[in-house]
This record gives sequence, C-alpha cells and structure tokens, in this order.
Amino acid sequence: MKNYHDIYIIGANHEAINAGILLASLHKAVHFLALPDALDDTLAHYQFDRQIHALWSLYRQDKITTYPKHHRDEVIAFCQNAQGKLLWVFIDEHSTCDELALIAKIVDNPHTQVIISGIGAMGRIQQFADKFISKWVYYLPFVFMKDGANFSSFYQADLVLIGEKTPNSVGQCEILSFLKSQATTHQIAPIKTIEFARAAIMAQLATRLSFMNEMARLADKENINIKDIERIIGSDSRVGHSYLGAGWGFGGKSLPSELDLLKHQFDDQAVKSHVLDAVMQINEDQKELIFRKFWRYFNGFIEHKTVLIWGAGYRSGAGISTGSAIHPLLALLWSYQIKTVVYANQTTFELKARYGDEPLFHLTDDPYQALADVDGLFIINWSGLAKPDVHELNKASVPIFDAKNILSDDDVACLTGDYIGIGRKN
Repeated sequence: MKNYHDIYIIGANHEAINAGILLASLHKAVHFLALPDALDDTLAHYQFDRQIHALWSLYRQDKITTYPKHHRDEVIAFCQNAQGKLLWVFIDEHSTCDELALIAKIVDNPHTQVIISGIGAMGRIQQFADKFISKWVYYLPFVFMKDGANFSSFYQADLVLIGEKTPNSVGQCEILSFLKSQATTHQIAPIKTIEFARAAIMAQLATRLSFMNEMARLADKENINIKDIERIIGSDSRVGHSYLGAGWGFGGKSLPSELDLLKHQFDDQAVKSHVLDAVMQINEDQKELIFRKFWRYFNGFIEHKTVLIWGAGYRSGAGISTGSAIHPLLALLWSYQIKTVVYANQTTFELKARYGDEPLFHLTDDPYQALADVDGLFIINWSGLAKPDVHELNKASVPIFDAKNILSDDDVACLTGDYIGIGRKN
C-alpha cells in the first residue's frame, strides 16, 4: 500500500472540500486547484454547516494549500507536481472534456494514483480513467454524503462504492482502504459497473418516493392517513423504512441530475424508460400539489393574501434549495400577487441572492412572529433543532399547508386551526 503525504485535489464543490478536510485530518498535506473564489463561493452556500467552516479554517493554517486556476498553464503545473503522488479529480458541471483530457495527458507517470469523483453520463468516468497511463485509477461516487453531516459521513457511511481500473487494486490506495474500513458495507467492481450501480441506486430511491406520493394522493381520496401506511409497509423487512415519506417530492443537485443523465442514457440506447419517465413527471407535478390544496381551501379567492413559508431546503437539514418545491410555489403565489414571508434559517444566503429584488418576497428570522399577520402557513421543510411548537401555532390558528408532512399525528391532533398535509385525511 502506497502512503502519500502530499495529495492533490482538482475541484471546489462541497465534496472536494470535505475530502480535503478528511485528508488533512489524516495528517496529509493537501493542495487544491480551483477557479478563483470557487472554494469561497461553495463555503458561502454551506454557511449552515459550522463543522465544515471550523475544520476548513483550522486546516487552512498548515495542512491545506490552495492554488487559483486561471489558465491552462496552472492545470499543467499542478498536474506535473502531482506526478507519482495521489491526484483526486472532482468532475462537475464545470469540467470540460478538453480539460479532463489535458489532465490525463499530463499525468503520464505510471505510479500516480488517481481518484475520480462526481457524476456524468454512463461510461464517462470509465473513458476518463482509460486515458491515464497509470493502472492505479479509481472511481469513488459520493453516494454516502449527507447534507448537514458531510464530514462525519466519511466515518459513518452505510455504503461505499469503489470502481477499479485494475482488478483487486484498491488495497494499493491508502485513502480508499481507509474509507472501505470505515463503511458498514462496501462494493468494489469495474468502474463502469459502479457508474451503472450509482445511477440505479439513485433512480431506485426516486422511484420509492414517487410511488409513495402517488399512494398519498389515493390516501387523500380514501380518507386514509399515509403516515400509517408508511409505518406499516416500512415494517416489512423486504421494504424497510428509508425513502417512504410522502411529501412534495425530491430535489437537490444529485438526484435530479442522476435521473436526467439516466434518461438520456435510455434514449441514446433506444431503450424504453416508462418507470423513469413516470417518476420524473410525478415529481414535478407533486411540487405544485400543495398550492392546489391552498387554492381549493380558499375556493380560488387567493389574490393579494399574505402567507408565511417555513423552510426552503430540498430536504430537512439541507442548506441549499436547488430543486426545492419552494421555487415553483413562490412563482405560483406571486402570480396571484400574494405576499410571501419566508423563514429559511439555513438557506437565507441563497434566497437573498435569488429573490432579493422581488417586492413580494420577505425574509424573517423568527418562525412564529409573523403568524398573526398571515392568511396561511406553508411548510416546505423544517431544519430547527427543536420540532415546531404547536402552542405557538395555536396562538394564530391559521390554516397550515404541510407539503412535507413535517408535523406528527400527535401535533396535528393538538392543532386548533385547519391542517392540510399530503395524504393526511384532508
């Protein structure tokens, strides 16, 4: 097993930053190559994750060095320094085919170890790996990362997937051997197999959520509480409890991107994708369902009302709103000239940048203060340390439109106002 002290990272997304922090914690000297300000921009979007910021500041003092990438020359110099060491390349939407080809061409030392992370069209990672002269090339998709617990995910991974260019070679890479040892379960296979497995896992999770959202619509019609159904079917060991929560659907960067890439793969290979098509359609429609419930509650008389919205993250605990239901909801509300007051304790930075000039958009740092002055409360997500306070909600007794079924059955039973959830007997 080769033990490299200096490790070189190309990338600036949150996966790259967390990998750098992990390596620094293992007493490695970490060198980053990234576009100017890219690392700072990523950290700004993850202000909610105090652990990342604290560890980044700590290790920037002596273990992490950053280099700005302005031109091709910087890429060349950086890759030359990485010769014979460990190079970790993060592929994202900014990674061009030309740049990846350049990296592989420069790194022509057969002893260089290369880890590739990120997602792409199926086979893209394999093609990139094949360009390296080294046989010590690996693929590590970050399927184990969890927003709000990014760093600790390395030490508590349920599943680590590792793709190998050379069979039975993971034992030669110290970092991958460490991650494998920390995981509850690991799977090692050829790179393209891991690419396929990664896409299949993500599509399976999306399918489970979409199926439960369809069942929730039927539960509404049949006067059944979908929370009871989630509990019952989750007790079947063949099903389990994960990804059964009905709500507004799924968002984020990874899951929708994975589905888009997989859909293109089906189309490119002329294979029908009926299930995948349905999942994507259900998810988009589900994001508008809570607005339709709001419209029906007021019999269509909703113009010029004021509403409070809790949460904007794509899931509870998340600090980004990419793909969240809040975006189509805001657009629909504003089309009726409805004033929106938003409590988004972890996504304030992003929402300010996106909607700061919208006159109907207002932010609040108190989830309860505005309740007395609004006509309704939407719950998109909740990221508070304590669960929502029913006593405070009852002071205003406004109708609650819970798009993620955040309130428990006990909470709903204690409410004095109307409650409208997803598949919750409404």
